[in-house]
Formats: sequence, structure tokens, C-alpha cells
Amino acid sequence: MEIPGRVSDGVVVLEGGSVLPEGATVTVIYPAAAPAAAGPKKRIRVPLVRCQYPLPAPLTSKRIGEILDEEDAAPRR
Repeated sequence: MEIPGRVSDGVVVLEGGSVLPEGATVTVIYPAAAPAAAGPKKRIRVPLVRCQYPLPAPLTSKRIGEILDEEDAAPRR
């Protein structure tokens, strides 16, 4: 037997006036929405970070902050 219902305040309420006997064992199946299909991958543009060090530059969080501060203070080209 399949009886539709909805959850209301954490309790399953059967629709259509259906009544089950007290103490009946039931199984609830939730038709979870299918995961959203991933769209085509998009490329991102990573900004060029100029620094005085040859590659690989020792990029610590402190150094990245300094570079960003320098760019904020630099005039636009």
C-alpha cells in the first residue's frame, strides 16, 4: 500500500484521510531531488602577480597581503 503524506512540524501527516492502525510498522521513502547536473566547466583568469623574486616565489599569506597592498597603492596603467 502506498499512501502519500507530508511532514508537518516533524510529523508525517497522511493525505486523503488515510488512517493506519496504532502501532503499525511503516517505511518512509523520501524521493530526494537528484543532484544538480554540473554544467560545462568554465576557465577562470588568474591575475598576474608581479614580484621581485624569481619563480617559484615564496608566497606566504603575509607576502600575498603585501603584494595586494602594493597593487592597491600603485597607479592604474
